[in-house]
Amino acid sequence: MRGPVNASEVERAESLTHEHLLCVIATEAQEQAPDHPLSILDLGCGEGRMLGYLARNLPRLLPGAELTLYGLDVHDAGVQRSGFMERATAHLSSAVPQTDWQNRIFGVASTQRWPFPDACFDFIVSNQVLEHVRDPRLVFGEIGRTLKEGGRAVHLFPLKHYWYEGHLWLLWVHRIQNADLREAYLRLSSRLGLGKYKGHQRAFGMSLEHYSEMHADYIQFMTNYLTESEVLAHAKHAGLRASFRYTQELYYRKLRDLLGRRVPFRYSRRRNALADWFWLKALRYVSGVTLFLEKKQTYVNPAEGAGH
Repeated sequence: MRGPVNASEVERAESLTHEHLLCVIATEAQEQAPDHPLSILDLGCGEGRMLGYLARNLPRLLPGAELTLYGLDVHDAGVQRSGFMERATAHLSSAVPQTDWQNRIFGVASTQRWPFPDACFDFIVSNQVLEHVRDPRLVFGEIGRTLKEGGRAVHLFPLKHYWYEGHLWLLWVHRIQNADLREAYLRLSSRLGLGKYKGHQRAFGMSLEHYSEMHADYIQFMTNYLTESEVLAHAKHAGLRASFRYTQELYYRKLRDLLGRRVPFRYSRRRNALADWFWLKALRYVSGVTLFLEKKQTYVNPAEGAGH
């Protein structure tokens, strides 16, 4: 077990979500032998900002560990700007030059299996990705396939339950399934000065009609919000344990940051399941939750002689 870490040794990230995922990995890995090799995938790596942050700071939290980091994203989702894979490689090659990132960043179509062998990752993490996944069953299946036995996946994203849709800055727009009604809601909200229309109008000269139609389609085709029950069902089908531990730690981190207090770079592994459940039920309406998946199954039929 590794000793305490001086917080001053770890960089503050451009996003608290990056710090949060860093801390979860460090917390879960701290019981392993210091020199244990760890293979980590950033799912939906985008332009490589979080991957670079992890690559620079995980060695400070896990001294002696042999770390191998990879990035994966889809090139046909329409969410990322064109050329993002090249920008990711260029950014990472500059930020962490000791690694050959040309062989660590991969792109696939949203319907493809991932280009990795079975059971190859100790950790898979993602930041604000699962609400954009077109085929959750495929993605959860690939998480289960590529995690090692005992491996963990940590995903920070909003569930369908949350009230304030963070991409368009509007209440409940992601809950409206009728296309005409959703577009009308966007037009009305924009006329009232709500949401992002004014910024788009200033930046791009976009008309209200064009903005409303385009962003109604964004919600329709570029997002796929899941309920808590749907997430748990996908995890079960993929052979993964699922919980939402560490959800409240991100909000605790945000509060301490607002108050100017020092933030921890490890969390407690001792959990209170009832408290975790309570905070999930409350915080899922506010913003993102932390989905924690484990590839682990310990049951053996007692008739086989393993005991009860």
